[in-house]
Amino acid sequence: MPPTSIERKRHYHTLSEQETDGVVDAVADLIVNFLKGSRDPERRPKRGQEPRREPDAALQHESR
Repeated sequence: MPPTSIERKRHYHTLSEQETDGVVDAVADLIVNFLKGSRDPERRPKRGQEPRREPDAALQHESR
């Protein structure tokens, strides 16, 4: 069987100087917020490091 060829059509255009500045500002904000967030001890723990939750007292009572 011959390999399948997928035709791609790109949907983009050259950005204006104003659009480029907007993209650069947005990416810079994302990077700064990420770096600040990763150093903040109050931030949510990483996946797999969440503290164990105790079942609600009402749920424990119902299961007895």
